[in-house]
Amino acid sequence: MSSFSNAHDFTINDGKFSNIQGNQYNFVPQENIKQKLANKLNPDLNAHIQADKECLEGTRIQIIEKITQWAMNRKDDTPQAFILHGAAGTGKSAISHTIGKKFKKMNCLGGFFCFNRTFHGERTATRAIQSIAYNLGLNVPGFADALIKAMDNDPYILKSTSIKENWENLVLKPAEIVNHSGPLVIIIDALDECSNVAERGTLITSLTEEAHKFPNNYCFLVTSRRENDIVDILQTCSNPPQSEDIAQLKQTEDDIYHFVHHRMKYFIRHHSLNEDHCKALAKMAEGYFQWAFTVCNALHQINKPGVNVKKKFSHFMTLGPNSSDLYPLDKLYKSIFESIFDASDEDIMNAYRKAVSQVLAASIPLSQVSLTSLKLAHGKQNGEEEEEEDVVIRYLGSLFVGTDRPDIPVWPVHTSIRDFLLDGKRSGEYAINLVEGHTILAVGSLKIMIEKLHFNMCNLKSSYVRNSDLPSEVVKVITPELTYACCFWDQHLQAIEPNRSLMDLINEFISGFSLYWMEVLSILNRVNVIFRSMEILKWWMACSVDVDLEILVNEITKFAEVFGNVLVDSTPHLYLSGLLFIPKKSRLQNVYCLNFSRLASLCSGHNSWWPQLQVVLQGHTSSITSVAFSPDGKRIVSGSHDKSSVKIWNAETGRQEGDPLEGHTYSVTSVAFSPDGKRIVSGSYDKSVKIWNAETGRPEGDPLEGHTSLVSSVAFSPDGKRIVSGSYDKSVKIWNAETGRQEGDPLEGHTDWVRSVAFSPDGKRIVSGSDDKSVRIWNSETGRQEGDPLEGHTSSVTSVAFSPDGKRIVSGSYDMSVRIWNAETGRQEGDPLEGHTSCIRSVAFSPDGKRIVSGSDDKSVRIWNSETGRQEGDPLEGHTYSVTSVAFSPDGKRIVSGSYDKSVKIWNAETGRQEGDPLEGHTDWVRSVAFSPDGKRIVSGSDDKSVRIWNSETGRQEGDPLEGHTSSVSSVAFSPDGKRIVSGSYDKSVRIWNAETGRPEGDPLEGHTDWVTSVAFSLDGKRIVSGSDDNSVRIWNAETGRSEGDPREGHTSQVRSVAFSPDGKRIVSGSHDKSVRIWNAETGRPEGNPLEGHTSLVTSVAFSPDGKRIVSGSYDKSVKIWNAETGSPQGDPLEGHTSWITSVAFSPDGKRIVSILQLQY
Repeated sequence: MSSFSNAHDFTINDGKFSNIQGNQYNFVPQENIKQKLANKLNPDLNAHIQADKECLEGTRIQIIEKITQWAMNRKDDTPQAFILHGAAGTGKSAISHTIGKKFKKMNCLGGFFCFNRTFHGERTATRAIQSIAYNLGLNVPGFADALIKAMDNDPYILKSTSIKENWENLVLKPAEIVNHSGPLVIIIDALDECSNVAERGTLITSLTEEAHKFPNNYCFLVTSRRENDIVDILQTCSNPPQSEDIAQLKQTEDDIYHFVHHRMKYFIRHHSLNEDHCKALAKMAEGYFQWAFTVCNALHQINKPGVNVKKKFSHFMTLGPNSSDLYPLDKLYKSIFESIFDASDEDIMNAYRKAVSQVLAASIPLSQVSLTSLKLAHGKQNGEEEEEEDVVIRYLGSLFVGTDRPDIPVWPVHTSIRDFLLDGKRSGEYAINLVEGHTILAVGSLKIMIEKLHFNMCNLKSSYVRNSDLPSEVVKVITPELTYACCFWDQHLQAIEPNRSLMDLINEFISGFSLYWMEVLSILNRVNVIFRSMEILKWWMACSVDVDLEILVNEITKFAEVFGNVLVDSTPHLYLSGLLFIPKKSRLQNVYCLNFSRLASLCSGHNSWWPQLQVVLQGHTSSITSVAFSPDGKRIVSGSHDKSSVKIWNAETGRQEGDPLEGHTYSVTSVAFSPDGKRIVSGSYDKSVKIWNAETGRPEGDPLEGHTSLVSSVAFSPDGKRIVSGSYDKSVKIWNAETGRQEGDPLEGHTDWVRSVAFSPDGKRIVSGSDDKSVRIWNSETGRQEGDPLEGHTSSVTSVAFSPDGKRIVSGSYDMSVRIWNAETGRQEGDPLEGHTSCIRSVAFSPDGKRIVSGSDDKSVRIWNSETGRQEGDPLEGHTYSVTSVAFSPDGKRIVSGSYDKSVKIWNAETGRQEGDPLEGHTDWVRSVAFSPDGKRIVSGSDDKSVRIWNSETGRQEGDPLEGHTSSVSSVAFSPDGKRIVSGSYDKSVRIWNAETGRPEGDPLEGHTDWVTSVAFSLDGKRIVSGSDDNSVRIWNAETGRSEGDPREGHTSQVRSVAFSPDGKRIVSGSHDKSVRIWNAETGRPEGNPLEGHTSLVTSVAFSPDGKRIVSGSYDKSVKIWNAETGSPQGDPLEGHTSWITSVAFSPDGKRIVSILQLQY
């Protein structure tokens, strides 16, 4: 396949295409301002005013007039924000849509946005702000010009995830610039249905607290239920809005009567009902417009034979809401479902649950056409025949929108219907299990992408045109169901248990179609979906054994990290630039690049691996002073000199989470997460310490004040109950993290500024470093200094930290050295760690205590072996100014650094030093390797179906590949005398090879009915044992190739590892069923009960050299030792691994065990 068949003669300068010759079509779009705003802001046009939601003319007159007067007759003391609140179903949205239409006719509508829980995937707070900005650009002269100018001057505006920053940059600042004298009303409907609580909190705060910053002619109307978080903000805000409780409105019953009378005209004309019926229904509604609306809809539904309108009316009148009802509408909803679907008919109920679960599980509402397409794709994958014609949704017109047309989205007419159906206690037999809907949508989405995705989906003609300049017609070839599948397939995995069938489908998609999926996301401006979906997929498959798929998922994430900006700007460069620069050793070379024969080639500078620098976090406008990982490694907090702010970042995507934490009046010097990750502490030049809620970003309590000079360093105690702070006032203080009060007297003794403080892991000691060149240890309970100062540095000590076991302390200094100290004796351990060429600003231990990271004014980050003091690998370079703060991630695999260059960077902390050159020759992934008994040769098995033998000294291949397997070679081993090799394969066979000639010895050993995953020789070389995905273990005569006895059966899932005991009398096997089994090698019978204790699949087993013990490794991250005679565990599990264990073995003397972990990116 050729990427762009008409392109040739590429010119590449510094990795950028400067010329692409060939027959190309160039778009020159004549784009007006409206289109430009739409392309940049991506507004949700469906969240605007809807005519079918307006109040009936002549109803709700008083409240509409009151809001109109508030907006039109502005006085200096009139609040610029108005909140209309009330219970679900009382008609708030109808009022907001009516007012919106009224102000639009008067040319006074600035913007309108309606939240809806059904559209939770799309109608976010950020999208609301972008849509309102778009509305203002269309409705207010000059606003669009000011907005476009701001976005052109600062392209990062639209990349911010901060609600507050978006509100200020896209709405407030242009409003301040534009001179507009007439009234302008901005309406936000159903704010409570913004599903992200923290985001809606920030939005309501911006709408109320900061409304006064707008010109006085701007005003904001919000409708909402009285959710607790919203009430809390409204009660504590300094600029309270005007508010109205809809339950207190007069004439509600009259308004409902007028609405009912209007809807019942047909029945009144035909004498089925009269005005008394309308009055009775209005009275029975008890102020709930939604109840009356639903009854009217239900009365218009086709009646069952023998049921007339009056009979239905009489029935509904027994189901009226009651003030004592917790859910006033439930009785009505239940009755309607009972009238449509016979709960005793299993076929009908299955169809009902399948259809409605799809509707409710969808991330955004889908039309009947799209729902049917996804359902059919799901059925096709599972070999099920599905009805092409809808047999459910068309009958739900009284409760769902979109039932009368196949091409418009379907969703509940009111959120209370969704709530009712998802609560089994309320809806009973009509309850919906979302797992069914999620399964249909997940499988259907994957199947549709596999069938529909292909190269150059939109037939783009040129690489010169940016995505923002493409005409809207380009995307029309991407159908709604394919758009949905590409954007939301991953969201449904979170509700589904992993299974082999779905895993195979995902594998097919990732391996064959993920490149074209990224192309579609690029066109749709949804590149962020790549990061989200890969993160969800990694979480979903955490307990799987598909290592190959896991590697691909990690590689796709890396691809998006490196080329994400390319995808946002220009879809063709996904192929022209992205594929070209995929590292030579990346798995994506085989998965992606082999399909494109006419890519340009790089003459030099083609990296072998992905760069160590993983993510750059940009957003601070001044020097970064401090960075820290959250305990789960998913977030990073940073402090800076800019506007005294603290920012929280997503550690995977590098995107800012929420708004800056603002409150300090001067530069922030130090930040740290609490041990539970729920709070953040910060220290500042303003001499105070502040505690923040890490979820909401709000300060908790008052500032901790007492220092008389700037606070230089802060840290939580391991239990999160105390905070320690160091200051330029030469003191260290301990604070109660709950009350904010100082505990005891200051810790005094330093004779110059205190630069750094830290708690010991047990919380009993505190270490501090100072400009007096010393390190001091303090008792955190008594406040007394323990021992003498730790002296040796020849300049200021800038950073100190305890090792994870509390036995050592590391310190960094302006003298350019890192020193390690014994925390008990105070003596220096070993020589200083030297290599930096300028002052050291920050040091930290890795979580396992084996490494130290340091950051310096020489712009580099360095990693040191804490035992030998030697530097590991090359310096991590990329910062353009002093590195001020460094930290390891909780798993030790990443390092975060902050710098005066205003950036935060994330690095891969694994150096992976290699001895000699790689042994290269295999053309696909290597599955298994083993040394010969004398250590002079290595054998390897690969997905390229071959076995290769290598000289372990020179690294050269010996002889030709050993070929004969017809599928991947999964396991290889030498015989004890080194003369033969055994191999197992996914072709279900075992083969024996002459290790000298490379020729096969005898026929393949056949009998397994699924992949062979593990093979081993007995110690005398006369027998071979094999384990398989067919759940069995087999023993073979190594001379004749015949199977000895029946398969050893007992495992209930795949066998992943087998081994003989040293005397050859027993066999041990490990399986996906989480157990280890011992077998009598002669009789084939199991010996004793299974060895159980692992909580995830067992990947590797081995006997000790004396045969008395067995070691097992598992995906539960533990190693267990078992008594081979009794089957009892010996001692506690060996824990501390941070990833899945893939292999274990005893040392030759049996005194040590080695374990190998699965590499996690």
